Amino acid sequence: MADRPEEQAASPDIGGRVNAIIEAANAAAAEIGQNARSEAQKIVRDAETRAAARIEELTREAATLRNEADQYARDIREAADSYGTQHRRAAEEDARRLLAQAESNAGEILAEARREADDLEREVGQRHETLRREARMLEDRRQRVLDSLRDLSAQLQDALVEPTEGTTRVETLEEALDVERRR
Repeated sequence: MADRPEEQAASPDIGGRVNAIIEAANAAAAEIGQNARSEAQKIVRDAETRAAARIEELTREAATLRNEADQYARDIREAADSYGTQHRRAAEEDARRLLAQAESNAGEILAEARREADDLEREVGQRHETLRREARMLEDRRQRVLDSLRDLSAQLQDALVEPTEGTTRVETLEEALDVERRR
């Protein structure tokens, strides 16, 4: 096809226009890219600023929570120490009271044991004395019985001896056994 001169004359114009459009598109793309980069940098700066602010806020909250936790732990420790001290004092007081009561009870038991020991000692002494008197009485009785048996033996021996001619009177058994009369 043959180019028409009008078409040829219009062709350099179209190429310029296309070049102008491409340049305008490139300029617009560069401007859009620049705006996008600028917007992206702004978004990144804003995100970094918000992130830094959030980090700082969280750090403050963490520090506050840590301080509150430390204070709570101190309060709990002080309460536990106070509770422990209070219960230790109560336990010591109970121990002192129980010790005093035990000492009192031990003193009473010891005094009672001493009284009982004294009573037993007196009772043993009295029994010993009673037994000694009874032994003396039994010894005296034994001696009298022994003497009576000796007398009886002597009388029996005299009775068994043949009577002499001068003895005419015969003693009765009752008279022979009457030891008191012979004394």
